[in-house]
Amino acid sequence: MGNRIMQQDKKLTRLQTARGMRMWNVNGMLESVHSAITTGVYTTGYALHLGASSAMIGFISASISIGQLLQAFSPLLIERLQRRKPLCLSANAVSSSLWLPIAFIPFLFFEVYQVLALMGCIALSKAVMSLVSPARQSWLTDLVPDEMRGRFVARQRSLTASAGLITSVCAGFFLSTYAAGDEQGGFTTLFIVAVVFSGFGVWAWSRIPEPQKSRGEHVPSNQLLRLPFRHGPFRRLMFLVSGRLLIAQIAAPFFTVYMLRTLEVSYAQIAIYSAIQTIATIIMNPFWGYLADKYGYKPVMSLTAVGLALFPLGWGFVTLENYWIMVPLVQVWGGSMSAGWGTARFNLIVKTAPAVNRSAFLGCYSAVSRGCAACGAVLGGIAADLCTSIPAVSFFGYTFAGLQYLFLANGALRVAYMGLLTRVTSDSQVSSRDVINRVRKGNPIATLWHLVRMGKSSNPSVRARAARELGETGSHLAVDELIALLEDSDRNVRREAVQSLSRIGAVESVNPLLECVGSPSSDIAEEAVEALGAVPSSLSLNILVTLLHDERPGIRRSAILALDRIGDRRAETALEALLEHERDPAIVQSALETLARMGNTGILGRLQDLIRSSETSLERGVLVMSAGHLLGAPDLLYRLLQSGEMDQDRATVRIFRTVRRQLGGWSRVERAARNRFTEAVDRALSAFERQQTGEVLKRLVEIARDIVAEAGTDRPDRPDRPDHATEDMAPAEGPAARPNEIALAYRVLADLESEGRNRTLHSEERLLAVVAFQRMADLATDTD
Repeated sequence: MGNRIMQQDKKLTRLQTARGMRMWNVNGMLESVHSAITTGVYTTGYALHLGASSAMIGFISASISIGQLLQAFSPLLIERLQRRKPLCLSANAVSSSLWLPIAFIPFLFFEVYQVLALMGCIALSKAVMSLVSPARQSWLTDLVPDEMRGRFVARQRSLTASAGLITSVCAGFFLSTYAAGDEQGGFTTLFIVAVVFSGFGVWAWSRIPEPQKSRGEHVPSNQLLRLPFRHGPFRRLMFLVSGRLLIAQIAAPFFTVYMLRTLEVSYAQIAIYSAIQTIATIIMNPFWGYLADKYGYKPVMSLTAVGLALFPLGWGFVTLENYWIMVPLVQVWGGSMSAGWGTARFNLIVKTAPAVNRSAFLGCYSAVSRGCAACGAVLGGIAADLCTSIPAVSFFGYTFAGLQYLFLANGALRVAYMGLLTRVTSDSQVSSRDVINRVRKGNPIATLWHLVRMGKSSNPSVRARAARELGETGSHLAVDELIALLEDSDRNVRREAVQSLSRIGAVESVNPLLECVGSPSSDIAEEAVEALGAVPSSLSLNILVTLLHDERPGIRRSAILALDRIGDRRAETALEALLEHERDPAIVQSALETLARMGNTGILGRLQDLIRSSETSLERGVLVMSAGHLLGAPDLLYRLLQSGEMDQDRATVRIFRTVRRQLGGWSRVERAARNRFTEAVDRALSAFERQQTGEVLKRLVEIARDIVAEAGTDRPDRPDRPDHATEDMAPAEGPAARPNEIALAYRVLADLESEGRNRTLHSEERLLAVVAFQRMADLATDTD
């Protein structure tokens, strides 16, 4: 082992760091086997087996923390050492070995001293380990890079929780095989197994390289111990977190007691319930670690502290009748929240502590927090005994008694303490509310899954698919990662990243997308321009208007499509200016379509000229659809255009019959006028059935003229009205807009009828005339 313990005189290489992090996880999993057996359920069960009372349970839990008070003085030793590894390995070996006498307590001590012996051995074991705990924490901090520490700690917690889960379940079923009163053999076996696995953990720890320590000027011992109390942000964080731990420990040791004594569940059942909590922790660890690295540790700590404040309240409502469903629910909640609390609390403490003399800060925090935990456990033991003397009461169908009072009171204390936690100095500009708002948009769990899949794969097809699926979740959590993919070496990945940013529409993506547009070497510039249309902000609008003058035709067309997606009418002037000098037919067509969607009636004349001169059915269809947008009936026109010729004829007959029914029931006009309308529609329908297109259009214009007259709308072709009046109509909304819309529809219909006298209209134009006719009827009769 001596050859392995080497002083690192220089910074570790990336490969050494990666190996060290891997072995740190191995060590953590091995030690979690020891921890799962020697803490929590089985320590409490062993104490009860030895005859401990509720008050003694509190003192035993306190002894765990009392033994760790030495951490306040351990920095005096650690900061003077050149190497941390020999001390850490020796202390860990001694600490775990002390569980051998604990395993044989009934054979080594008289009955009256057995509980005291358990308490003393636990305190001594924790005291030995506490000597090196700050060194271990500073070692981890020096080993893992800052930018990935949150995710590493979360991953390590998941791995150790998995190992602890398996251990806890196996130990629970193992102990359940022993009859009541004959459990000593089971406990002895478990504690021996724990020591063995801890020995393997020491071996794994010896394989971890030790990074170079951050060193400053020599500080005298008395000043070294005072450093944490002189650092304002750290001092505040230390006392506030320790205060919360004190409150938590009032109830924490007694959840197991409640299950064993009140609910009378077996160790196997307790193991299953503990496994449920562990599984929830494992599932949520990556999620909280990701949020912590992305948005800061303070927001995550605040959110999970609120969740943990509700945890004991849930236990207060657990009864013999409902424990089979309530305990799993409470455990899932507690596991989910504790995952984020542990990750955020540890990293915030480490981040707040200065790099120089960090072990002194971490040791002081550990001593203060464990001292508070010990006080909380003692107070909890006393309170638990007092609660047993309080008579049972019933509220809302629930009967509360014994430890339930302790749980409810503890929950109230945790909730009340939340106001103090807000005073912790934040490491982030993002608030807890902002984190909630970003998480609730889209599917955060699916987002995290795709991010993990993308990060672990070096296959460009997998990364491209993951990028696409990130966009489909709609979650803003993935924006930063998608922005990073804009510089991926694979074009498909870059393109999928742009399209996903387009689907999400986050404001943060505007500047990175603009960089793609401005880069001469970018091959996703057009896609980036279109993606800007997904962000309806003044910044993106101004950028797109500027890009209308870009020398690249593809960029100009993409800018038009993006403006169409935004739909902001403030861009109309820029689009109209573009039409004055643009010569590219595809760009002109796109600009006209966008203006039509915005309701700009000034383009009608040019639109009609292009329809008249169009050479292909596809081109006419696109232009006619633009006219449909101006009329306000794009859906109906689209259905007609996509139908076959026979279906188009049937739909036209249905439209005529619908209009006949509408005009025949138009209550605003007299009966004679209604009869005249129905007769005129019948004549138009008869002409249509005879396929006399010119006659049909003539009849429709006559009916439309009467509709205009009855509706009180000025016809665009009246002598006292300029021809361009319809083009200059200001857009209006609501009832005031109907006269303008009726006039517009009349103009379209009249122009088509006039054009039909000189040439044969295309089928798209005939359908447009029918839609304009129905639109007039809809608008006129809708005023009833």
